Amino acid sequence: MMLLTSTPLGYAEVGWRGLLRASVLVWLAPALLAALLLALQWLGGSRDFGGRWTMVWAYSILLLSTPLLSWFMLILAAPFVQALMDRGWFGWLPALAVGMAAGGLVGFMLGSDLPVSLGAFMVLALRGVLGRWHPAAFAARPGAV
Repeated sequence: MMLLTSTPLGYAEVGWRGLLRASVLVWLAPALLAALLLALQWLGGSRDFGGRWTMVWAYSILLLSTPLLSWFMLILAAPFVQALMDRGWFGWLPALAVGMAAGGLVGFMLGSDLPVSLGAFMVLALRGVLGRWHPAAFAARPGAV
């Protein structure tokens, strides 16, 4: 697990199609999870607010609205992800920094702090998906941090 670096020229391994597919997955995954949680609530027969399903409902509504903001953060982060992967500096900490910066810009425009953590989570999830689908782009090098 490399915190700072990745394989130099790792973007050549992933390509724009790989980055786009991973971004779409990271963008839509919270909404799919929200649909699953709402289906569980419906199957559980919860009709009242204040019951044991209230927090499930609250989290599912939050997750359902996540793609409304995250698409812009992923578009803002994509050029930086490509540049960092090309130079071999797309480890976990740079991914966190890119996500926080993209979320901070969206948060500045909206006047809220919530997009900062959302952007950090989305770009870290993007790094994880890319690492799972294209492990050669993130292979450890001797002496890498």
